[in-house]
Amino acid sequence: MLIEKIYKEIYSKMQEDTGADDLAMSDRLSVLLETPIEELDKERLELLLCSASIIGQEQGFVSGFRFCIRLLAEAFG
Repeated sequence: MLIEKIYKEIYSKMQEDTGADDLAMSDRLSVLLETPIEELDKERLELLLCSASIIGQEQGFVSGFRFCIRLLAEAFG
């Protein structure tokens, strides 16, 4: 089945490579947590949540793009 082949040959191999990306994202998110809770007002909380969302969206885009490239390479290879 095509979906099983895609998973076994492309996606599962990609998961092994995402460890470094996960650590980098974790480091970027950790910086956001350095603000003491006592100092958070509504505006600062909104900025922190937006920043965290952007970091997650970037990581999702990068992972999705890499998957697409590997899928295309497999299809043409």
